[in-house]
Amino acid sequence: MNLPNTITLARLLLTAACFVLLELAGPGTEPSSAPVWAAFWIFVVAAVSDFFDGWLARRNGQVTAFGRVADPFVDKILICGVLTCLLRFPIATEHMSTWMVVVILGREFLVTAVRGLAESEGVEFGADGLGKVKMVVQCCTAGALLTLVAGSTFWTPVAAYGIWATLVLTVWSGVHYVWKARGLLRAS
Repeated sequence: MNLPNTITLARLLLTAACFVLLELAGPGTEPSSAPVWAAFWIFVVAAVSDFFDGWLARRNGQVTAFGRVADPFVDKILICGVLTCLLRFPIATEHMSTWMVVVILGREFLVTAVRGLAESEGVEFGADGLGKVKMVVQCCTAGALLTLVAGSTFWTPVAAYGIWATLVLTVWSGVHYVWKARGLLRAS
């Protein structure tokens, strides 16, 4: 277990804490803002630390098969879990529909399956530039939605437009990953 992989596992624990806090916020129509703000800041730490685990792994030559699979898996749990938790809050669903979350979840399951197949065949299949841009947009959108639930309206435009940008980038990058793995998928 190296430092980048330890950070990845710590992000998974932070993600779980974020979910617990969103549950503790209470009913969707009148959530308590303190747990939502705490969830927001934990989300920010988890999202920012995603940059550091990958950067450290590449810088120190510690890229592992575990890290190539676990890091994007934790990203997916963080984003998909937060978006799913946010569906219980009416202010979030003013900007984000259930079908949008289902499309995002579907793409993430598909890419995880493709990545798992590639890695099982000994083919490195880490995130590329488009996938990283998608993750940044997803994080900004989820963060903006969290602030809305916490009671701030400052980031409303980011939430409103960000969910559409997230949807487009999520689908586009999903198609890109499947296209990138087409030879492997045909051979299986």
